[in-house]
Amino acid sequence: MSVPIPQLADKPQHIFIWGMGLMGASLALRLKEAGHRVSGAVRSSKSQQTLTQMGLTDILMGDTECIQALEHADILVLGLNLNDCYRVLSLIAAHPTLGERLAILDLCSTKAEIMAHVRTYYPHLRFIGTHPMAGKEIQGPQAAERTLYENAAVFITPPEHLHAAIAQDLTRLAADIWSIAGAHTATINAVEHDRMMAAVSHGLHLNACLIALLSASGAGKNIDLSPAAGSYRDMTRIVQSSGKMWAEIIHSNRQNTSAWLRALADAANELATGIDQQTVDIAVLFEKAQAVRTQVMRT
Repeated sequence: MSVPIPQLADKPQHIFIWGMGLMGASLALRLKEAGHRVSGAVRSSKSQQTLTQMGLTDILMGDTECIQALEHADILVLGLNLNDCYRVLSLIAAHPTLGERLAILDLCSTKAEIMAHVRTYYPHLRFIGTHPMAGKEIQGPQAAERTLYENAAVFITPPEHLHAAIAQDLTRLAADIWSIAGAHTATINAVEHDRMMAAVSHGLHLNACLIALLSASGAGKNIDLSPAAGSYRDMTRIVQSSGKMWAEIIHSNRQNTSAWLRALADAANELATGIDQQTVDIAVLFEKAQAVRTQVMRT
């Protein structure tokens, strides 16, 4: 019989974070500060050295060493991209004692694919999905901050195939972890989560790329001063994110993201026609947009 789901309020837990870049290392700093034992895994000795200098000294490299360390851990946090999450989950599933004892959560930006993957291939694992809405354009442990998740939103996608009591305990555990990090949590269905992310994050990153590319024609190449001001910087800041990372995210949520982009194209064409025909009220457009922005931002 599997052991109970660990609860952070009962006693300090041993939390292993596999993948300690910006997101994983930032969470590690906060959990360690709260009195929990934190260990983890990285790919390079440079990252290991960086984390050691930050006070995170129990950092390993290599699958064998990590699996051995997990024998003594209570909770596994996957701070990895989707494909690497799948690889680690397969390693865990190959060790039945780990699958019976570990509570596992991820930090991935899409949820439907990984929840379906676990349900299909590793239904016995005590896995719950989480997605923290925080980050930077700069990646790696050197960019980690203990306050990264302060007042951030984190979406939790409970497993629908596990026993209700186990899913409830996992949800409580995930909420407690993110509460320690200073975040606010909400539970959501994985499919609904991905549809929402296409509209407020994934599509926006691609739109920012298009804005940057389209701006080439108006870049003022024959003058020394940049024509870009605050609006351009704000709307294109996110193009400095990792293209490799975003390629995987977009692929995982491609149907929702492509649907959003087509809706954007239709809206842009309609607006352009209205401008040509002088039938669009720009002031009203701004009023409506401001109202929606306030609603989405919950301000």
